Amino acid sequence: MILEPTELEPVTESLAELAIPAGAALALESVAAASARRVGGRLITISLWRPSTRDLVRVYSNMPRLYRIGGISSALGADWTRRCVARLESFLAEDEDALDSDAFEHQDMLGALHLEAAINAVVARDGVFLGCLNLLGSKGSYTQRSVNEAENLAAGLVGALTELEGCISR
Repeated sequence: MILEPTELEPVTESLAELAIPAGAALALESVAAASARRVGGRLITISLWRPSTRDLVRVYSNMPRLYRIGGISSALGADWTRRCVARLESFLAEDEDALDSDAFEHQDMLGALHLEAAINAVVARDGVFLGCLNLLGSKGSYTQRSVNEAENLAAGLVGALTELEGCISR
């Protein structure tokens, strides 16, 4: 049985204070909508990297009641960080075993929503990691072609994430 988001409690996490300017909000929404149409995803989030604290802050969520704007992902594993942050390689989790890796927090919530596959498409500027576009769906919903499409869409987030770098409390 797939639970509806209204039946679940929000994830427990620290929150950063965040003010998102209208132009950046429009860009985030636009890329998220295009991602839903072209790649798919039941849960779509966009995260901004904070190098000083080595964490990610959620700046967009299509399920903001469960995955709140400003939510901080701080338990990022070494493998994920090496791959995405250092090598600027997007991450594909093709099944629930991959979601149990060090790349994802809140496995209980993901399981309750039957989200068993994911893409973390890297957003970078001048060879530096800015954040990622995160798409989560059912098992088998993503392929390498999906990752390529998500990366193309994620490139459209550079301006918005650059603008947001100065809008998040430390």
